Amino acid sequence: MTGTLRVGTYNIHHGADGEDRPDLGRTAAAIAALRADVIGLQEVDVDYGPRSGFEDQAARLAELLGLQMCFGAAIDRPGPDVAGARQQYGLALLTRHEIVAHAMHPLPGHPALGPLREPRGLLSTTVHLAGKDPLHVLVTHLDHEDCRHRTAQVLRILEHTAALEGPAVLLGDLNADPASAELAPLSASGWRETAADLSTSLSRSPLTSMLAAALPLGSFPGRATFPARLPLRRIDSIWTRGGLEATALEVGLSRASDHRPLVATFERVPTGR
Repeated sequence: MTGTLRVGTYNIHHGADGEDRPDLGRTAAAIAALRADVIGLQEVDVDYGPRSGFEDQAARLAELLGLQMCFGAAIDRPGPDVAGARQQYGLALLTRHEIVAHAMHPLPGHPALGPLREPRGLLSTTVHLAGKDPLHVLVTHLDHEDCRHRTAQVLRILEHTAALEGPAVLLGDLNADPASAELAPLSASGWRETAADLSTSLSRSPLTSMLAAALPLGSFPGRATFPARLPLRRIDSIWTRGGLEATALEVGLSRASDHRPLVATFERVPTGR
């Protein structure tokens, strides 16, 4: 893989804004503004219910944006019409490139805490970038209630990704600051969080070094994504492994969802990094 690559993540809140007003066209415009080559989506409805008009949001967004798509259901249950489509809710990947493989893997909760209130999953895909090495793209949405559930889910993600070769990105709504204890196994296993990579580069400047020292661990101006109206928390993030170097990280301005979208720009670097 060579050249520049833009990778995004966006919790679309089933196409509704922070006031639960649905408008999938507005969601599509927010995604288009990111100019991403690859973007992972969370909270995507597919024939799920009245809140989204029983629409296949993954297919509709792909149609509106002229992109390739795959979807993975975290919730999958019979619809109200026995002969009709199933009600599904979960994760999607949109890309300008060919998706050559994809699979949805359920993620566990912590065994001491009982069943998850909302099932969680990992959408594992391989994207063929024309004239370049394949890129593994993993999309997830971790539990929002308990850090012990998130720890168990991170450990399962690491099991799934251990055998992957070549460049890979993990992105999604992780419901935790990148510096939190439950995400520490990612860093320990060689995954690099994009904002931390960029902060390390910026720290060569005395001014930015002083600013970083004055902020809580894992924080940096302009990188909060939630809530969309006035972002205060960095719970959406992009992680990489292999020969990718971050050169930029931007939070979108749209309030089409209750989250802001996040997009990173990467350049190819030697895989021995």
